[in-house]
Amino acid sequence: MVDIQSASLTKEKILSTIRSKGPTLPIHIARAVNLSPLFASAFLSELHGEKRIKLSYMKVGSSPLYYIPGQDSMLENFADYLSSKEKDAFLLLKDKKILNDESQTPQIRVSLRSLRDFAIPIKIRLSEEPKLFWKYFLLPDTEIDKHLPQNEESKKETEKKTIEEKKENEEIKEQERKKSEEKQKETKLGELEIKQNEKREKEEKIEETKKIKKKIKEYKFPNKIKEYLPSKGIELLEIISEKQKELIGKARINTLFGKQEFYLTAKDKKKLSEEDLIIALQKSQTEKLPALIMAPGEIDKKALNYYNSWKNLIKFEKVNF
Repeated sequence: MVDIQSASLTKEKILSTIRSKGPTLPIHIARAVNLSPLFASAFLSELHGEKRIKLSYMKVGSSPLYYIPGQDSMLENFADYLSSKEKDAFLLLKDKKILNDESQTPQIRVSLRSLRDFAIPIKIRLSEEPKLFWKYFLLPDTEIDKHLPQNEESKKETEKKTIEEKKENEEIKEQERKKSEEKQKETKLGELEIKQNEKREKEEKIEETKKIKKKIKEYKFPNKIKEYLPSKGIELLEIISEKQKELIGKARINTLFGKQEFYLTAKDKKKLSEEDLIIALQKSQTEKLPALIMAPGEIDKKALNYYNSWKNLIKFEKVNF
């Protein structure tokens, strides 16, 4: 069984490390507290579920940053890890503090929606009409009015946008006119070329059918799981990913206390390892759900101790097709 006192001490070491270092990657935390990356990730998931630490939307490499509430401003130090388009939007927002969404280019508008750590959406009424603005995450609410654009400036921006949209519409019309001319030329092709096109399309459809059949064959295990779930009174709510021998998703089960959602991990394995359980628990904690693991096999002896320690958060179901 898990030593509760030891686990509590480990959590405090992790919190102390983050307090001193600021936003930190899981691998660095694991080294600091002398844990394997898998166990460190499990503890981090628990602390996040307890709302004692926060998780960044931004990723450094393939990992998010963990930080303590109040360290939000330190995320600026990692802005260089943003994509080039996101960084352009970040620097613009940092400079202007407030941006009118409709006045931005399509590229900036898309990037602002990706900057969930730095760009905060707010609704502001201008000329009796609500408008979407983006606030820099460190700007106090008391200073919002100082950075709002004046009505005349907003009018100029709107006029500029209207001109740009008109120009874009004209370009689209020109492109459609050229496409129409090309289609007219194509209709004048000889009978032989038309037959060749039909033959090519037929071959492409046959090839596509083969690919679909191959995909169905490869996904035999996920398909069996989908058919199996209803027989156990389990409702599949969402499919997150499918592989040849794996199905990840969200499921719901009726219990005596009402409907309960689970983070579902189904694997076509004869033996489930401790690593399988740790990864499933980590992902479920990120979604703030208990884990439901399904497999045609059993949990191996080494992993059984881990399962018994965390069985309040992990449920195992052996499937029989």
